[in-house]
Amino acid sequence: MPPGPWQVPLIGSLHHLVSRLPHHAMRDLSQRHGPLMLLRIGEHVAVVVSSAEVAQEMFKGHETTFEQRPSTPGINEVYSGNGALGVIFAPYGEHWRLLRRILVTELLSARRVEAFRHIRQDEAARLVSSISSSPPGQLVNVDELLAGFIADSSVRSIFGDRLPDRAAFLKMMKCGTDISSLFDLRDLFPSSWLVRLLPRSHKKEGHRQEVSRLIDDILQHHEERRAAGHRDSEQEQDMIDVLLRLQKEGSMSLPLTPGVINSLVMEIFGAALDTSTTTVQWAMAELIANPRVMEKAQEEIRRVLAGQERVLVKETLRLHPPGPFIPRVCLDDKKIQGYDLPRGTIVHKCMGHI
Repeated sequence: MPPGPWQVPLIGSLHHLVSRLPHHAMRDLSQRHGPLMLLRIGEHVAVVVSSAEVAQEMFKGHETTFEQRPSTPGINEVYSGNGALGVIFAPYGEHWRLLRRILVTELLSARRVEAFRHIRQDEAARLVSSISSSPPGQLVNVDELLAGFIADSSVRSIFGDRLPDRAAFLKMMKCGTDISSLFDLRDLFPSSWLVRLLPRSHKKEGHRQEVSRLIDDILQHHEERRAAGHRDSEQEQDMIDVLLRLQKEGSMSLPLTPGVINSLVMEIFGAALDTSTTTVQWAMAELIANPRVMEKAQEEIRRVLAGQERVLVKETLRLHPPGPFIPRVCLDDKKIQGYDLPRGTIVHKCMGHI
């Protein structure tokens, strides 16, 4: 097994991670113990990959071995309480391959993303107009405006229209993120009968049902539009329209049940809102904290893109990755860098290093 920090009975390496942000702790530990580091967290065996060289050896040619994400009782309560799995935490197999193919070829293809360009341009123009119309000297809550911009862009791409109560929706999604990160002993000790006797979190179940009801209402609205004979061109279809079309065609190897569509949409929402908002907010925070860099960026944009009506900015995720860990489960016994990785090992790719 790879080297790692010292461990204590029962909790393993957990005490190394609780005093600060876990990804910061893993970074510092990796600098001492190497780019492939062993951690034991409760009953789980985990390794942390923190160099591009090790990541390449691990994932190139072994993709199927590390395709599956780890699941836990706490995660299942939030993402699969209706008995239907989306794609993020589904076990590697036909169901996972089907949903991944739908994401790659239908929902997030280059052609589909390009079809949503007018939505992003529309919402960006509204964001700039909102900021520029503020009275001189008045403070502007950039975080709040950026969160609204990402939410409206995502909602229109997925559902085809803005939500009537965006503030309540964002609060609900934020609540889901907070609930998902709650400490759960069942996740650390899944085989313990004593831990399984502990009461379940009603917050997780209540939140899942609330989001599920919202998505069910939107699915029903789309179905009613289709039943009334309303047909959008392929370029005008939102993501819900695409999923309902695939469901009606019935050409998939597995049925796209309403529960599966609900779970998939819930995951797309969570991924779109949290990661995009966090990334853009950090980018703005860094520019505000470094006026010299902001001035340099402004000068370059005005010089290189002079006369262009719209500007497309692609930001880097290296400094502040919204998901610093990308966990995977090793599905077979493997030997990496001369070390043994038994089947069931959880692999964390520490993005801040790679």
